[in-house]
Amino acid sequence: MGNEIEQAFELNKDGSVDLTVEGKKVRFVKESDLGSVKSALRDKEADVSKLQAELAGTISKFDTAHQDVLKERAAKELLEKDAKEAMTYKEKSTTLEAQVAELTKSSGETQAKLTERLRSHLTTAYKIDKAKLADKALADLENIESSLKLTGVIPTPANYDGKGGNGSGASNLQGKSPLALAVMGYEQSKK
Repeated sequence: MGNEIEQAFELNKDGSVDLTVEGKKVRFVKESDLGSVKSALRDKEADVSKLQAELAGTISKFDTAHQDVLKERAAKELLEKDAKEAMTYKEKSTTLEAQVAELTKSSGETQAKLTERLRSHLTTAYKIDKAKLADKALADLENIESSLKLTGVIPTPANYDGKGGNGSGASNLQGKSPLALAVMGYEQSKK
């Protein structure tokens, strides 16, 4: 009484009937055909199960591949970070190499000056022939000086007053005339 349901139906060639109930299509089949429909449904369910299994396998493969991609991205980012750090280290290395080269050059110059001074000192203070010291390196010259000191060889005192360092110095020159000083100088140069 008051509830009227509007129904539309279609008769199909296989003997089934399609009804539209509340906007949804529902198929009705003969009971004799129901077994074959159930059998077809089981086949479809088997196909669906097979497809679901394949889908699960595919999803698993996708997840594995996705994890591999994520690992590769992380490795790439780490490599890029390491490359940037390597560039920084390379720049530092270049700077340090330049500093070492400059220090080596400066050290070589200083060592050459020190070697020449020690050679000159040994020549003048210990009266060693310059030719004997010409080919000696700094370490050799230091060993020679050390050996001389250990053996008790005393360096010749500096001869600033022309008297051979005997200590009389300028006191001998006081009160002498310029002519007497010239004679003394001439006599010293003959010796």
